[in-house]
Amino acid sequence: MISPFFRPVRRTVAGLACAVLLTGIAGCTSDTDQPAPEPPPRAATGTAPTIDAKPVPMELTVSRVYGKLKKPRLVTLERKVARTVGAYFNDAHLGGTYPRSDFRASFATFSDGAAQQARGDLDLLTNARLGTSTVAVVPRKKKVRIAVFSPRKVAAGVTARIRLVYLAERDEAADQLVTVSGRLLLTRLESGRWQIFGYDVARTTRPAEKGASR
Repeated sequence: MISPFFRPVRRTVAGLACAVLLTGIAGCTSDTDQPAPEPPPRAATGTAPTIDAKPVPMELTVSRVYGKLKKPRLVTLERKVARTVGAYFNDAHLGGTYPRSDFRASFATFSDGAAQQARGDLDLLTNARLGTSTVAVVPRKKKVRIAVFSPRKVAAGVTARIRLVYLAERDEAADQLVTVSGRLLLTRLESGRWQIFGYDVARTTRPAEKGASR
């Protein structure tokens, strides 16, 4: 199990957790590191058009590699992890159309067990709390810092520290600045894709300053 990171709100899928994400000694899988095509991130759906926001690039950095991993494999890993985490950001918070009430399909990049548990944490892991009163979402920051566990010269697990900040614009109420931060635990599938199997996340909101969307 992972220890609390920001506040004591955490969810992990214990059956899939493995020592590599805690110690960097053993691998989660014994799969070979064969690249495979990945589907594009899925956009969630809503009930009315939203306002197009200026894209904000994801800032992904590698904080540490436990073990050894050749540079080409590390570059490929960064791209795949960014794709997995970015799809979650989009599906659960930034994408789709607002006002929006259905967030149940926000976890396409989660394992089955993690997705089932995450659907019970919609207020924590998605914009469900503000969705029906939000008319547009304006992303501000998308930062991901990863620790890679590569005990046999093949990446077996990743801990991603995330920080997502966006403005939820609302017609009838004060705009809110939303921050989602914490840890996502990822493991590699046989296909070469990466999947989120655990999370330790905090979500905060505060009234946005006037003119914050500009």
